Amino acid sequence: MSADATVFDLGWLKRATVVRVELDVMANVRLMTKSNIDAYKKRIAYRMIGGVATHRPFDVTVPLDGHWYVAVDTEGLNASRFRAEITIVG
Repeated sequence: MSADATVFDLGWLKRATVVRVELDVMANVRLMTKSNIDAYKKRIAYRMIGGVATHRPFDVTVPLDGHWYVAVDTEGLNASRFRAEITIVG
């Protein structure tokens, strides 16, 4: 996991729920399941939904019912610090 990463535990979310991420800089936003967040932290192969948030707000839609996490980091980007807020839109 990137040293500057922040992980948000979103809890159980239903399919089609929109997760809104508000950022103060461009950052990577990764929506992941528990097994994938664990792999991300170990820096091994994982699957995620999201990408580089180039616009604000950045919305990601949950694909399946389950327990979800969002990791935000600036790996590979110019910023080293960021502020992120997560809102469950519905």
